Amino acid sequence: MTTAPSTNTVAETVLPRPVEQLPTPALAAATRKLTDRLTDLFNMGDEAAQAFALAVVDPSVVRRVVENPERLPVPGGAILAVRAEVWARCIIPDPRNPRIGPARRHPASSLVGREESTRFRPLSEPTAAPDDRPELLQRLQNQEHLAWVAKQAHDYVIDNNDWRESIRQQGVMTEVWLAATTFVHDDGTPNITVPVTAEGSSRMTCVHDLLGLRSADVPYGRDERKLRSIIRKLNEEVAAAGTPDEVDLDVAVRVRCEKVPALLLVGFESHRGAGDDFGVAVKSLVALRHVDYPKPWGEATENEALADAVIDELERRGLITAGRAEWLMGALTPDEAEAAGFNRDPAIRAATIVRHFTDRGPQVHAAIRVAITSQSTRKRITTKLLLDVATSLILRSLPEEDARKRERTRKYLKEALSVELAKEWDATLRSAEELAAAAYSEAATQTPGPATRELAARSAYPLVVAGALTADRGTRNSDQPDRRHPGEVIDRMRATVHGVHQLRQALVDVANGRRIRLVDDAGEVIRNDAGRDVIATDAALRNTFPRAGEGPMHVPAPTTPAEILGNALNVLGNAIQVVEDAVKKVEAVQSEDGMPAIDSLGADKGDCEIWRGILLDTLEKLPLWKQRGLQRHGPGNDIGDIEDDLDQDDLDDDFDEDDVDGEGYVSSTGSV
Repeated sequence: MTTAPSTNTVAETVLPRPVEQLPTPALAAATRKLTDRLTDLFNMGDEAAQAFALAVVDPSVVRRVVENPERLPVPGGAILAVRAEVWARCIIPDPRNPRIGPARRHPASSLVGREESTRFRPLSEPTAAPDDRPELLQRLQNQEHLAWVAKQAHDYVIDNNDWRESIRQQGVMTEVWLAATTFVHDDGTPNITVPVTAEGSSRMTCVHDLLGLRSADVPYGRDERKLRSIIRKLNEEVAAAGTPDEVDLDVAVRVRCEKVPALLLVGFESHRGAGDDFGVAVKSLVALRHVDYPKPWGEATENEALADAVIDELERRGLITAGRAEWLMGALTPDEAEAAGFNRDPAIRAATIVRHFTDRGPQVHAAIRVAITSQSTRKRITTKLLLDVATSLILRSLPEEDARKRERTRKYLKEALSVELAKEWDATLRSAEELAAAAYSEAATQTPGPATRELAARSAYPLVVAGALTADRGTRNSDQPDRRHPGEVIDRMRATVHGVHQLRQALVDVANGRRIRLVDDAGEVIRNDAGRDVIATDAALRNTFPRAGEGPMHVPAPTTPAEILGNALNVLGNAIQVVEDAVKKVEAVQSEDGMPAIDSLGADKGDCEIWRGILLDTLEKLPLWKQRGLQRHGPGNDIGDIEDDLDQDDLDDDFDEDDVDGEGYVSSTGSV
């Protein structure tokens, strides 16, 4: 598979929607006709009907569809609604955006008026207009009150529910719900009516932000001539660009934002025939979306859908065959896969899936991007997301029916796939021995590369599924010596010759139906005093392959020079970490002005000179020690060396029943 240079993290979003010239705003006569039609059919007041008519992009289209409005069921009746496109500059997001409810401070708290964030009382709930008109009334103190609450809502949305990146690329794609709302001012300012979002306030807040509009100014500054001028200039710039791809990026964003799809809430029919309350009906409709909403799919289900979409898109574009798509999607049994010319080993399938999802080749990457963003315009295409989605496909090989165990394995496996796998490597069909030989050469020269990445991708599945590596289990009743992700442990393993031997052993043991056994730095299976194989556990692997910088694993009773040296290096590693922590503590001390105290007060000259001398002397020795380590390991073994290391036990699919811990793994050839 062709790969291109890559980085560890890819942060991309949905592909931009092509832009075209906007419609010319309607003339006054067309607006007047729609106003009259709305008042005749739905008992709307003239100002409310006119507010809708001014906002609508094409009044003639809406005038035809109002004859048959949609009926949206709510408790107690049905809201009448009409679909239309509206100008973003003629509507406003709800200044009472319910999302900010918990952050509001009410008069009962005695906090109102103390500072800018509590300068005004929160706006009260809007009420239904009199005479059963399908309108809302919103009381406020004055224009400044509206500006204050709108600013609060804006800041909260931008911090907590930011749609701008999606809207910048695609515009608003689903309807916002609009209710004609009259703002009633306590200071005597004339009432003003404007369409306000009952649903979609966050999206409209982001639209106004992208257009550089202050939402609170919209009700008081609607200007048909200014709107015409803005649309005309935008259309001129779009036309001058020639093709959609050549339109200036900022212009394209504004074009996407100027009009939005909407659902105009124009009436309410009560089941009871009396006591109609349009305000309650609107709140009920919104609650059906946000309070009594369908249960979210959850991460696992979302990733399953995204994974299927990616494979479908790769097949649709001819980048993989139909047979390969079935293999990757887990639609073939191991026997069927083998008969179709694919590998039956789930570890090889896992590595192939990972490589597909992290492939930076332009064609594959474009297909993946389209597939994911067609499902969600807000997901950022990062390497982590791609690996999480790949995990969903990989898990389809897991022969485990217990839902809790499957979910636990999914969690562990997605953390076992390191972002290093986004770099260059290929998913091959090499045997475990051939792959390990190539990886050994890289690790022996301390230059981990494509072979060790493939080994890491392939061994993650057996290590996690067999229970030899788990994710962070916390500190309570846990024997884990550290809290690294499984992927970090595997990355540490692939960087050393000893680790490559251990990864190879994981592949060989699981493929032969055995539990994974620990090996020494020569690749030989370790046996305990009773002569039994030592099983690889999460704690044992983490201790054997500690975090880089901690030195070799501590040996309780060292006897050889290598073991004694290893313990000494372990002490050195711990001491260096203590020094690092001590430096952080020194720099964390602040002076009265909030700046680091060490920057102004400094340290004793004599102390600094002694410390510097010790550190420089140590730094001079480290390159020499590193070189001696390289010389000790040599240039690496060839395939014959590793194949010769395999003993009969590696090929024996029997194991001691006393070692079974109930967390067995069923491979394609046997059980563990």
